[in-house]
Amino acid sequence: MEEHLLNEFEEFGLTPNKRVLEKCIELLKKYEITPDTLVNHWIGYAATKLNDEAPSLENMILFEKDLSKELSAKTKVKSEPLSTSSKFSTRNNAGEVVVKYPADDAVINWTRSNETWEPDIQLHGTAETKLTTKYNYMFSRLRDKFDVLEEQINDLGDLVKRKLGIDDFDPNSVLKSETFHTIGRICCDATSGSRLNTSSLLLEGTRNTSSGQSVPLDVSQLREFSFFPGQVVAVEGSNPTGKKMVVTSVTTPPINPVLKTDVSIEGRGPLNVMVACGPFTLPDDLEFAPLVEFIQQVNALLPHLVIIMGPFVDVKNKKVECGDLDYTYQEQFDIVMKELQSKITNSVQVCIIPSWRDVHYRTVYPTPPFPQENKAPNVNFFSDPCVLNVNSIFIALTSTDILFHLSKEEIAVTPHGSDRLGRLVSHLFSQQSFYPLNPPSEEMSIDLEQAEDHCKLSFTPHLLFVPSDLRHFIKNVSGCVVVNMERAVKGFCGGTYSRLQITGEGSSVQIKAEIVRL
Repeated sequence: MEEHLLNEFEEFGLTPNKRVLEKCIELLKKYEITPDTLVNHWIGYAATKLNDEAPSLENMILFEKDLSKELSAKTKVKSEPLSTSSKFSTRNNAGEVVVKYPADDAVINWTRSNETWEPDIQLHGTAETKLTTKYNYMFSRLRDKFDVLEEQINDLGDLVKRKLGIDDFDPNSVLKSETFHTIGRICCDATSGSRLNTSSLLLEGTRNTSSGQSVPLDVSQLREFSFFPGQVVAVEGSNPTGKKMVVTSVTTPPINPVLKTDVSIEGRGPLNVMVACGPFTLPDDLEFAPLVEFIQQVNALLPHLVIIMGPFVDVKNKKVECGDLDYTYQEQFDIVMKELQSKITNSVQVCIIPSWRDVHYRTVYPTPPFPQENKAPNVNFFSDPCVLNVNSIFIALTSTDILFHLSKEEIAVTPHGSDRLGRLVSHLFSQQSFYPLNPPSEEMSIDLEQAEDHCKLSFTPHLLFVPSDLRHFIKNVSGCVVVNMERAVKGFCGGTYSRLQITGEGSSVQIKAEIVRL
């Protein structure tokens, strides 16, 4: 157990001492959680409460109070063990509002003010036609993949040139003692370790500017920086030896402003939205009690729009892993969809987003929308990721945990007290991508050619939903309201979902939001 726990911490570049590990093992036994669950909670807690401090015994004592509240758990007593369904039904704090936006004292009336109005929901951007047709997943030539990455650097490089006011970039490996600008994407030198660090930083240049060559970066002169593999950046510095670039400044692509549109909900009352992300089962059952509970909340509040993101039949579910099912994967999913569509009130518009973790479906990213057959009139299927245009309010969605993946790979030196979670989100806007990490997380299978069309985030939306195993939050990042409501299930406990109220007049959009325990 200690080795497993240490490996989980090392995934984030952390090496806790023996006393901290002993405390962690105590918490694992006390709350009956796995090492990866504990470490994930710690990463989220440290990012939001401790400014990314390293784990210490003192911090772990404070962390336990937060963990206890988060899991709604008590010290284990001698009794008959509860079934998993009983554990969910006897959960504590269901309905508790854990986050409010824009202020803790915000008062929100969730009563639906207009019973008859239905929002107009359209997909924004590239049509999903290519995704829905049959194609060979990840069946791309190496040259084609290179061209996709090259185009990304060139497109973002043009924005950086305008930002810097320069005409062109210099080659990255040119022997030059004077300062110059060059462009490329961040890579990891595998000979210096498997993870990105200050000793393994490489900048891979473009074919046209640097003949595709990579140059090591010396960032010792930078007071602050933030890098991750796949990030496109321009660096300024010198290369006195022709072998290593001494960096004096780093420029990232500018973040585009929120799209200005004439919002068409004026005079119709506020637009009420509810959003939840799977899994919707406890780790070792397929009873879908959390999904039933969420549907009951939807029918009680009757929002105009509800967004439900997968996974539905989760590849990480223990019954799925061991093949202990009464139905095939597809049959299990069909049962869930039939129940979901029949139980949600017809006056509520429903958007369903898949996940690469849906074991019955295509485990590739971007993930195509579910087939449209046998869907109810008020139900819409969209891809992961996607941007929806809801009466000229732009809502970006992804069920993939990009924040957690970035948090494992990013290296950063930042001022004390800086907003790490906000910085992770800003990477998506700066890189204009739902998934800018390259190479991706080991659990991901990304089709680069499809991602070029369907994973771009070329403007800042009004709303961005990024459900993550990191701690829940609602915050304004570059004018966009970003919501991480976590998941509908956390371990054997109920998770959280979000509900939002949107008003607009002209090009102005106001958003109130809450994250609520399920």
